[in-house]
Amino acid sequence: MILINSSPKNTLKIFQPFLPISVPIGIGCLAASMEREGIDVAILDEQVEDDVLKKIAEYADKASKPYIFGFSVLTAALKSAIDLSKKLKEIYPDSIIIFGGIHPTAMPEEIMAYKHIDFVLRGEAEKSLLELYRAIKAKTDYSKIPGLSYRKNGKVFHNPFNFIVEDFDSYPSFPYHRFAGNKRYDLGFVVSSRGCPYRCIFCSNRITTGRRYRYRSAPLIAEELEVLNRKYGQKFVMFIDDNLLVNKERIYLLIEEIKKRGLHKKMTFSFQARGDNTDEKILRDLYGVGFRSVFFGMETSSEEIMKIIKKDETVAQCVAAARLAKKTGYHLSASFIFGLPAETREIRMGCIRLAREVGLDMVKYQNATPYPGTELYNIAVKEGRLNVQGLYENFISVSTFIENPFDKIPFTYVPEGNTEEEIRRDLLFGYFSFYLDFNLIKKIFVNQDEGVGWFSAGRGIKEMIIKIPSLIFLGLMLGFKFCYLFYSMVIRKSTRVSLKEFLKVFRGGV
Repeated sequence: MILINSSPKNTLKIFQPFLPISVPIGIGCLAASMEREGIDVAILDEQVEDDVLKKIAEYADKASKPYIFGFSVLTAALKSAIDLSKKLKEIYPDSIIIFGGIHPTAMPEEIMAYKHIDFVLRGEAEKSLLELYRAIKAKTDYSKIPGLSYRKNGKVFHNPFNFIVEDFDSYPSFPYHRFAGNKRYDLGFVVSSRGCPYRCIFCSNRITTGRRYRYRSAPLIAEELEVLNRKYGQKFVMFIDDNLLVNKERIYLLIEEIKKRGLHKKMTFSFQARGDNTDEKILRDLYGVGFRSVFFGMETSSEEIMKIIKKDETVAQCVAAARLAKKTGYHLSASFIFGLPAETREIRMGCIRLAREVGLDMVKYQNATPYPGTELYNIAVKEGRLNVQGLYENFISVSTFIENPFDKIPFTYVPEGNTEEEIRRDLLFGYFSFYLDFNLIKKIFVNQDEGVGWFSAGRGIKEMIIKIPSLIFLGLMLGFKFCYLFYSMVIRKSTRVSLKEFLKVFRGGV
């Protein structure tokens, strides 16, 4: 079996040389489960493979027929997955094509409309993929496999799948060894839990996991940390849980395990949390065992918008948590979403002020993106405001900052009372007013291990020299965007801002 991580083409072209490449965690977990059962699995990641078809041909020469190609597909990568799977079906007509992941789980009928795709596996697929693989190879019945979409007599059937809470410790550890040979990957991560019990209308992660929450035991997490440090030399590790602090009892068990093994003397850690799950004690205790960076999804400056997006926490709670984290000594990051339902420009400006007031070290401003399967998607459809370009090629939440300024990526959703141009301008305004700070830029370039984690100008002189042409091009593109912002706000006076007021913003005021 060949597991393929699909990746959108050209969307991050300007920034790609400076972004860390994330290990495809979904297919990594699937591969680990298959390996444990003695099944030979190859992994192919479109993020790092230059000649995908050549690599697949090499794998196919060693595999037995029928060849089984399993695609892990996010919404923005659907076009890439469709294009490659069509080519594979043409080259290997007897092969079996399986789609899984967030987008196929949300839109199985849409995926099964492509006749070259044989199956869709919805939800978490560690067990169902194993069952389907064995049924295909043994030519036995597969019609009862939970979460399977398949064809029979020209009709498409969708088997239900249940969000059953299972022991996360029963899953194999992540197979870091499968990715260690490629230096482009950043192995500094741990998955210590799955799922999130909250109900945010914009979150697509719940599509595969529901609102169930499971976590690995402290000893198993600590073992993975030791492997990362001892075997792979990782000194900084990111906990990529949706929300690390859902269960505080398990966090304190983890703290004790880190202390017992002395890991806090060798490593530092980062994590993501909600404001309402945070208190001064747990922040202080985590800091005491090496946690140095925290990320909050603050989303908005409006308490009313927080209710609309069903965040089930308040802006005040987020602000209080951020200030506590800053007081404790954490590198502090947060994200805001522009273009949410009922939003106004005043609310967006409030987000920009908040980023400064709480003392963020890093901020991400995103445009609201109604991914299929989310409540926001249903809202956009109901309002008649969903904008799908091609095969979801514009479903990129950071499009404004990373897009080519001469080839803009249309927004997927613009709430009533706003225009796409206004939101795009406010996103750029937020980024430039925050990052045009010498000390912050210096930190991004010099202290790349401090928890910023999103930009790398190169590790060592040689790598930095290689990236100079890309850095110059990036600077030109950002310079053009800044000029557009200046022209729009000051010259064209779209926001009635004077030159004096505009310059004041970049000295710290909004």
